[in-house]
Amino acid sequence: MMRLALLSVAVPLALLVSGGCPLEPPAETPDPATMNPRATAATTAKVGDTVALRARLADGVDPANVTFRWFQTYGRLVEIRNADTADASFVAPSLPAEQMLRFRVDVTASGGTMFEDPPSDTVAVTVAADPDYGLDESVEEESDEDDPYPQVRLVTSMGSITVELDRENAPLTVNNFLRYVDDGFYDGTLFHRVIVDFVIQGGGYDEDLEKKETRPPIRNEADNGLKNDRGTIAMARTNVYDSATSEFYINVVDNDSLNYTTPGTGYAVFGRVIGDGMDVVDEIAEVETAAQKGMQDVPVENVILRRVERIGSSNGGGGGPITDRN
Repeated sequence: MMRLALLSVAVPLALLVSGGCPLEPPAETPDPATMNPRATAATTAKVGDTVALRARLADGVDPANVTFRWFQTYGRLVEIRNADTADASFVAPSLPAEQMLRFRVDVTASGGTMFEDPPSDTVAVTVAADPDYGLDESVEEESDEDDPYPQVRLVTSMGSITVELDRENAPLTVNNFLRYVDDGFYDGTLFHRVIVDFVIQGGGYDEDLEKKETRPPIRNEADNGLKNDRGTIAMARTNVYDSATSEFYINVVDNDSLNYTTPGTGYAVFGRVIGDGMDVVDEIAEVETAAQKGMQDVPVENVILRRVERIGSSNGGGGGPITDRN
């Protein structure tokens, strides 16, 4: 009788512990060999492209039973969208030079099972250099000014030079130049490079021959059809094609070698001297020069741009495109 009583008590206890169901054996740790992903992506991309990163598992493996995680392992850091899914993506960044970006995808079992060495794969995407890297895009916005030929006066220590600008053919360059004018940037700068029978160049250095801080560079408009003829004003730049900021020059003679011929060549003309201003240009071109602070052709006595100011327009008063005049 006693043995039967003990059994009748033990059965209900077992049911209470198991919730009324048989206990299941613990899940086995997945085999990493069955979870190796295959990562794919476009091999090349341009700035602004959305690049898809895809991870796929071997046939027979249910992707619902695994968790994906994307990481970037090399190159300019980008934001990976949906990095915890099999299908992630990123936007190709603006880069000064071509660069390879590398990515890795890791796989774990759903539920958080971790492996000492998780199954993974890598993929690389080469992003092309951005031709407009670092350029001042704000000057490319449409201007609220409708004057195609605004005029400015360059008041120098040797006299005044009036320049008519050509917004019709060089809108970005004119807008950029006028921003410097309106900011008073040119006031107190020098004509720091003067070469007889070539150009007079200024707009970048103060009276101590220290370079002034400028806005970012702009896109080169050298292919606008305007020529570096005597009396025209154009943007100076470095050997980098799209590098013009504030410095400009006035052509003392026809300088065909400075004209646009093929992509990557030429200097952007954006206006011309009018009235008797070329007399002042010619006088400046004849001043004595010497090497100073590592620069050649610097006037021995400073030729100062005391101020540059807007003075109106020739629009409706005989003005017109540079290419229409001789």
